[in-house]
Amino acid sequence: MNKGRVFIAAALAACAASAQAQGIEVKLSGQVNRGVMFVDDGLRSEAFHVDNDNSSTRFRFQGTGEVTPGLKAGLIFEVEYQSSPSNVVTFADRDGASPTLDERYLDIFFDGRYGKLSMGQGDGAANGGVEVDLSGTSVAHYADISAIGGAFAFRTAAGGSGPTMGSVLSQQDFESRYDRLRYDTPLFGGARLALSTGAKDSRDVQEAALWYAADFARAGKLAAALGWSQEDPTLVGGIDDETVGGSVSWLAPGGFNLTYGHTQRDVAATREGKFNYFKAGYKTGKHAVSADYAMGDDQSAAGDEAKSMSLAYVYTPISWAELFALAKRAQLDQPGATYEDLTLVMVGTRLKF
Repeated sequence: MNKGRVFIAAALAACAASAQAQGIEVKLSGQVNRGVMFVDDGLRSEAFHVDNDNSSTRFRFQGTGEVTPGLKAGLIFEVEYQSSPSNVVTFADRDGASPTLDERYLDIFFDGRYGKLSMGQGDGAANGGVEVDLSGTSVAHYADISAIGGAFAFRTAAGGSGPTMGSVLSQQDFESRYDRLRYDTPLFGGARLALSTGAKDSRDVQEAALWYAADFARAGKLAAALGWSQEDPTLVGGIDDETVGGSVSWLAPGGFNLTYGHTQRDVAATREGKFNYFKAGYKTGKHAVSADYAMGDDQSAAGDEAKSMSLAYVYTPISWAELFALAKRAQLDQPGATYEDLTLVMVGTRLKF
């Protein structure tokens, strides 16, 4: 094992022991999420052993402690470690990049009666705003269509290569994680407002989102989000990268569920990329099934119309173990070009600790 990784692990373990001694409750948790993915682009087919990027292999340290009555402080340190990520592998590179420790969260927070203030590498205020999902099948499929097979290109019958699935079917989920200052209000009737400002890839970012979740007993559970983000232009004189959208998901008492998500993003001075996501599912006991349909318009180029349809099944025999299966087909219509469909099938398991 790399000596640097051993040192990091030992240092984290020492920090955890020290934090516990000082009265901060520290927990270690994580997961391994592996699958076998079969891909057919109409000209070639292959099987891949992958890390399921719907919810990547990762580990985390979390700690909380009371500063004063009514005020808690906490921290989260989380990194992912993926071998052959499902969103990176291709026919030309079946392994993807070499596994590395990639930062997800390096965050501290203070949480009290006036809300929660977070500082460091972590979620922007709107991150996940188009991915609200109560179906119970997110480990197999959800709004992030490109997480499974996103690097594979659409191919012409003559062997030409077009845009990748990820470039035409992105869920455009705002600004993800970055170094930021974030504030979340207290809950008011199940709703809270989140605001964040920070820097991503040396560019300033601002986000705002309204989050809502409620359990209506006889009417079931409802969760929703509405968000906005803006990132400075990549080049001087370019346009701001601005995204608006959100999602809503309803789970009926009997297990039937519906989910919808939508985003619009300024991808060029005269072009706005759009994304729409529909999902219907059913949960009963340890089983969950669902079907989804996604559409991406004008994301990679003007006139592009991409769509994806998939079916998924998830079996959860115990809280820390899931078995999943997914079948997906993606299509692209582009002016002046005809592409073969992409077909993907994946089976795997996620084990948590």
